[in-house]
Amino acid sequence: MLTKTFFKIFPPPKYLNIPYAGLDISDDAIRCIEYSEGRNGYTLKSYGSRMLKPGIIESGYIKDEKALVAELVALSKETKVSIVKASLPEERMYLFKTEVPDVDTDQIRQNIEFKLEENVPVSASDAIFFFDKLPANLSKGKTYASVSVTPKDLVDSYLKALQLAGLTVVSFEIQAKAIARAVVSHDSNEIQMIVHVMNKKTGLYVVSSGVICFTSTIAWGGELIRGKKVTEVSDEIFALRREIEKVYVYWSQHGENQKIKSIIVSGHDAVAISQISHLSPDPMMQLSVADVWQNAFSVNHYVPKISFDDSLDYATAAGLALP
Repeated sequence: MLTKTFFKIFPPPKYLNIPYAGLDISDDAIRCIEYSEGRNGYTLKSYGSRMLKPGIIESGYIKDEKALVAELVALSKETKVSIVKASLPEERMYLFKTEVPDVDTDQIRQNIEFKLEENVPVSASDAIFFFDKLPANLSKGKTYASVSVTPKDLVDSYLKALQLAGLTVVSFEIQAKAIARAVVSHDSNEIQMIVHVMNKKTGLYVVSSGVICFTSTIAWGGELIRGKKVTEVSDEIFALRREIEKVYVYWSQHGENQKIKSIIVSGHDAVAISQISHLSPDPMMQLSVADVWQNAFSVNHYVPKISFDDSLDYATAAGLALP
């Protein structure tokens, strides 16, 4: 199988230090960013996007491989990108937390593999997984890992499409993790919720010290409020707030007594949504619009060609492109 060979380097080893671009593949668009190293951090070497027609990708599944390959080829030609780190759809992933021995990575991986089938509805032989150790504030003196699992056949479908488009893939990464790498400050150790708004759906992610601890994708998208006045979207916003509150309450009950301190909104409609009052379930929580460049460069030293509003669409690609 394709993945049997490919995922000998998934995730890629540290010595695999070759330039690559971040490629975000979602239901409605593909977006790409590649950085160059500059004196004060990174600068944009290339970027681009192409909207996908409905039906090419649905709920993370590739439905029209030929059409997707054509769009990938077109984007590759526009951006002159050939080596990529690509996203995997969060709604097709399984996430669980498990205690692991405080030993080397290989032993931890073996320990997790033995536990896969008791935590996710995918057999170990049909699954691909990766993990991050949870930060100390969520571990109570023990060693826990946050484990992301995806079916091999899903990854094979993405890998095949990318290879047919002539692209070399260095690795895949869950969308939520890539977004967190871009929009959460590297030196942050507080627990935050990311609300990533897409066209027809929204990802709700709980992050601590850069580690994804909880994910949920809801059927609520920015198209519900786009072009409308604040007074016209009360029902739609209430539906989003209700889902945010569900995650907040769940985490308050299961998050080792560590509360979510702030909310970061990313995606195309982040600015409009952040301006709506009472979106946060706790009036003491800070709510902010994502800065997708904060871990790449300072806009005081370098101003990218992408406008701030447009940059919010590139959160996943921006995170994938970071080393």
